[in-house]
Amino acid sequence: MSSALRGVNLGGWLVLEKWITPSLFEGTNAVDEYTFSAGGEAAQQKLRAHRDTFITEADFAWLQAKGIQAVRLPIGYWVFGDAAPYVWTVEYVDRAFGWAAKHNIRILLDLHAAPGSQNGRDHSGRLGAVGWAKDEANIILTLEVIKRLAMRYSKDPQLLGISLLNEPQSRMSKSVLTRYYQAAYAIIRDKCGPDVWVVFSDGFRPRRWRNVLHSARFQNVFIDTHHYQCFSWWDKHHGIGWHLKKAAGAVPRSLAKMSLDHPVIVGEWSLALTPARTGYLSPEQVDELNRAYGAAQLLAYDQAKAWFFWTYRSDGSPTWSYRDCVGRDWLPTEPPETGNNLKTSSS
Repeated sequence: MSSALRGVNLGGWLVLEKWITPSLFEGTNAVDEYTFSAGGEAAQQKLRAHRDTFITEADFAWLQAKGIQAVRLPIGYWVFGDAAPYVWTVEYVDRAFGWAAKHNIRILLDLHAAPGSQNGRDHSGRLGAVGWAKDEANIILTLEVIKRLAMRYSKDPQLLGISLLNEPQSRMSKSVLTRYYQAAYAIIRDKCGPDVWVVFSDGFRPRRWRNVLHSARFQNVFIDTHHYQCFSWWDKHHGIGWHLKKAAGAVPRSLAKMSLDHPVIVGEWSLALTPARTGYLSPEQVDELNRAYGAAQLLAYDQAKAWFFWTYRSDGSPTWSYRDCVGRDWLPTEPPETGNNLKTSSS
């Protein structure tokens, strides 16, 4: 049985990504949640219908039955409904906590989209400029959202932790991010106490954070790293053997080094590989590859405190959908547990 906390992301639900749910965007010119929400009442009704059906209590029951212990729940800074044209989502976060209580699942709240955009990607709410760190008002607003989340869910036993900012741009000022992380940590500790996890992103630069939030006064602080092998030049120009070797060797070595400074969670990972690497394989070979690739990753991530597959469901490739990966027997499941396998740290 895995010693890491086992989780999945509920991507594409409360923060839209067009590639996850392309059918939702059909008939629109929208490219992200901002442009989708700006489409008027008809678009907003369509969005509410999506949120009512994309994730339901039945999904939490399914996850529990497969041995999943936690979900990472991406949310936008508009969660409380005061950032037009975005549509508020806090009612769905409340529902998730209710379902989680019924099915013995913990929730890691993940601030996936910040005002001004922390990376210019669609999953930050709006494609384009990266403006979060350029305006102090954005940071102040983000801290206010963290405070309101901490206050609202501090007493809920299903709250595992709060992730402070998803994938900030790798070139973003370390000093700005450090000040924000420290301020957000203080808010969460004040409102939630010492046991709630405080999670900060490595921004795809894991060795940059050796001396950040790393002292006796920063308790239960976790660094979040995301691992994919389908985006970089190296990923696109190497064969299957290289990918399996990387997952089984370089990745666990990197995690071991990171763990010397902070307890680590793997907040996102998948079975996706560059299509050019797999397009010539037979269906049977694809099955074998995905099982081997999944097993190598799971073995590596078992040394982390937790892992969260990206994502629970997707209309695109099944290698991005946990339900599909389990349904095709690419990923193993474990029996549901009566308690939560939680790890804490005094780092």
